[in-house]
Amino acid sequence: MEKIETLSGYDYNKLFDALKDKATGRFETVGKDDFDGLILHTGVKDGSQNTPGDGFFIITPEEYTKYLEKARKNGLVGFFEYRKLRKCAEGVFPRAKGKITSFEYVTLRTSGMRSTNEYEILMKDGKAELSLYSIRFNRGESEDDRVLEKRAVFSADEALGLLNRCNLLSWDGFNGPHPKGVLDGIMFRFKAKFNGETTVTADGSENFPRHYRDFTDGLYELLDLE
Repeated sequence: MEKIETLSGYDYNKLFDALKDKATGRFETVGKDDFDGLILHTGVKDGSQNTPGDGFFIITPEEYTKYLEKARKNGLVGFFEYRKLRKCAEGVFPRAKGKITSFEYVTLRTSGMRSTNEYEILMKDGKAELSLYSIRFNRGESEDDRVLEKRAVFSADEALGLLNRCNLLSWDGFNGPHPKGVLDGIMFRFKAKFNGETTVTADGSENFPRHYRDFTDGLYELLDLE
């Protein structure tokens, strides 16, 4: 169980209550956040207001199952709801531990029928520099030409916010094979170096890791692309 450090609450979608103690106001609520991570929310409720001591935690599928068993024992979920809720933990992988606090480089190359592009984020003088390149292939040459199409400079906090919202640490090792029956699509290759020593690589063909679209949409917004 990993505590989420937050001063203003944490957004999640409630799945069930594992504990509701009317005498003390103590509660334990389990849900999912925007990253599809399993979340435990604990605290004490006084009337309609939660105390400032609320706690938010990332829990594993195994811990989720234990809290679901607790909810069943406490009579807070019925039999059919219990069976349905057990499936919520299936296919959920623990989120990558830790947080991206720094990066050296982030590159995303995408290839389609008509073009190949590369997005690159570098840290320069305390700022994040995002560049979009068109890739021109040179026959017989060892390296391709990168033609700069657009560039934007913004704060490191903005860059880190995007990288963490999209949970890019969890992409490491992703390999998405091309879906059967799909004739064309987008291929991608991703590589980044985070927190001084953590290298993350991923690739796929019309098969993407979770929050891939959120990441590319974020890049478009930062570059002010239509």
